[in-house]
Amino acid sequence: MKLSMWMIANRLSSLDMVLDIKNNAPVVLKSARRVYATNCVHVYREGEDLVCSGEGDTIRVHNMDVTQGVEIIQSVFDYFQDWADQLIQLIRRRDYQGVIDLAWQVFQNPMMILDGNSRVLAITRQYPADSLDEEWAYLCQYGYTSLNAMQQMRNNHTAADFWQHGTQSFRFSRNKTLAYNGISYCLYCNDAVCGRITVLEKERATNPGDWQLLEYIAAMLEPSLGQIYYESFLNNTNVFYNILFGNAYDEKLLETQLEYQGWNADDCYYLALAEIVSQDGRGDPDRSLDLVMQVILQQVKNCIVMKKQPYILMFSNRNLRKDPAMQEFFRYLEARNPVKVSFSLPCKGIEQAGYLYAQAAYAAATGKMFHPQDNYYDFFDYAIDYIVESDSLIKSVHACMPAVIQLWEQSQVNGDELFHTLKIFLDNERSVSRASTALFTHRNTVLYRIRKIQEILEHSLDDAYARKYCQLSVDILELYQQKHRLL
Repeated sequence: MKLSMWMIANRLSSLDMVLDIKNNAPVVLKSARRVYATNCVHVYREGEDLVCSGEGDTIRVHNMDVTQGVEIIQSVFDYFQDWADQLIQLIRRRDYQGVIDLAWQVFQNPMMILDGNSRVLAITRQYPADSLDEEWAYLCQYGYTSLNAMQQMRNNHTAADFWQHGTQSFRFSRNKTLAYNGISYCLYCNDAVCGRITVLEKERATNPGDWQLLEYIAAMLEPSLGQIYYESFLNNTNVFYNILFGNAYDEKLLETQLEYQGWNADDCYYLALAEIVSQDGRGDPDRSLDLVMQVILQQVKNCIVMKKQPYILMFSNRNLRKDPAMQEFFRYLEARNPVKVSFSLPCKGIEQAGYLYAQAAYAAATGKMFHPQDNYYDFFDYAIDYIVESDSLIKSVHACMPAVIQLWEQSQVNGDELFHTLKIFLDNERSVSRASTALFTHRNTVLYRIRKIQEILEHSLDDAYARKYCQLSVDILELYQQKHRLL
């Protein structure tokens, strides 16, 4: 293992010494020598002092002879080589607590390793939960970063991007939540965050040697945590996957992940499915799916990417069908790969997302059946068939036209007349005169309401399919409401 003069100095901190080391002292030194050699520490006597010189930087130790000095400096190289060998073995075994225990020997400061979901994989055991600050206690007890700490870091470092690959320092005005400064390395794998390793400055301030050593550990950790990151996607062990498929999930993890994505629980959510369509039946479909998934992971931002055979799932609070950046990406993707993409309706609120997969998958299957030449399939276009075939009223409710659901919910909350007006207008075959009579309302008022309804619908009622879908949605929502009144 190659060292820098800072890394050597940190191991000799108990000695009486004077440092003259540049901040950018390189990590190139291989051993200690009595005579000058490139990329080695030259150890010699100068007056009463022992001088250790490496690439123009010096460590001056008082009252030490050359023989003893060479042995001590060489022992630092030997120690770090053994240390590095142990580190590699621990990482291969995914013993991250062992990594942190080993790192304590050289950093002598509290440390932690987090995975890509900000879950604690390892934390310095020399510090009990009540020995640092509130965030340390939270990490020890709950095993995740707290949202309060995340918000404080953003407030204290408004110009910093803590999700940028590499090492960053952080400084806080001391408070109960975050009382210690430190350095943190954001780990990446194929342009995606897969973890983080952090050092807190409790016992001593960090210096360039700590930064260099942290970067060394991070380089060893990234392939390992990157593998875990991709296993979580390929094996679908993340919280959003569990929500989409009705599995149990950790509410605290969901809260944390929403915060990281910058999403709110009550946002509108969308799901898109990408499917590899083999033209000749040859090739490995799993391998093809994984290759396309890697492209999507690298190119698509603010979107959760997962896999469920035979689809790649893209989940977001952006309208994936209408977002210009996504439209461009989908065009790029399907132009170079045999890919078809299907889209669900939006749902209001993360807890309602469990209905989206069935919608997008139905659009994919039905679209390929009736329009095999197309590359994009919207559930909107197949919603009527889905509702007719559905074996569940609640699934039908969630498959109703989103704008009609919006009008219905408004009527439940504040007595808005738009939903009822739409129903009467459709029941009377879009005759304003007959609708006005049925509603006991002036014609101009009905016309005003129809204009507002039309703005919300975003689909013309002159279109036969949209009108039929709208009418069916009204009927289903009324049926659902009547059944709930009877229960």
